[in-house]
Amino acid sequence: MYPQPPLLIIAPIADDFDLVQLPWCDAAREKVSVNRAKFKNLEIAEVIVDAMPHQLTRLTADETREKLAFESRELLGGNPSLSGQSAIAVAPGDNLTSARHLPEVHRRLLLLGKWIGESLQATAAAWTPSRKLASFAWFDGAVAAYLAEDRFPSLFHTSFSEVGSGQFATKGLSYFTGQEIRLTFPSDYDRADVSERIAQIIADVAAHGRIDQPSRSESLILGETLLYRPGDNPEQIDIIIRRDEQESSRQRDKAG
Repeated sequence: MYPQPPLLIIAPIADDFDLVQLPWCDAAREKVSVNRAKFKNLEIAEVIVDAMPHQLTRLTADETREKLAFESRELLGGNPSLSGQSAIAVAPGDNLTSARHLPEVHRRLLLLGKWIGESLQATAAAWTPSRKLASFAWFDGAVAAYLAEDRFPSLFHTSFSEVGSGQFATKGLSYFTGQEIRLTFPSDYDRADVSERIAQIIADVAAHGRIDQPSRSESLILGETLLYRPGDNPEQIDIIIRRDEQESSRQRDKAG
């Protein structure tokens, strides 16, 4: 099981708030059922969406601050005020943890977070595996796009940084696959080239799960091949972008 709930919905929540009595918004009211028998306290509740159980945990303001005390964090959609606010932590139920990378499972988790935020007038959402904090308006829009257009919110779920010449490493992808990616690009690719390709690769790997065997596939970019090379570290997969000879020749001619 992932060691902590991945999704935090941050809102002005009273200290005596009872999760079982959460005032669900209209969109959620007929879609969410609460298992009142599983937990007998105010801090944890099991809710079910489309037969998929999820665990909600109410955090105090102090606990929320501790969860958000990342050494570094990226802000999306502005810098929401978190003063005096606390959070509802959302996690897949025990029987879903091994299937958390599946799109149909993950969509329910994000949809539940969206409904909780709308019900509580949330100000922010955080994804702890990637250390990303977003305004709730940004999160709400990203989830809506994912549900309607299948646009996986890579920017929220993962971060990446340069770790060497032409190499970038992800953070947060391990939630879905148990692995992070170290991606190697041709030396003449600029930051825009990197951003375009890494978002597509992250979405594809997150949907299909971990990679344990050497393999290759065609890139979504014409003239490129992706080489997958597992190494000695099972928590990391090397992916190398290789241009085919025709494309490499075209690039050399363009540079000349």
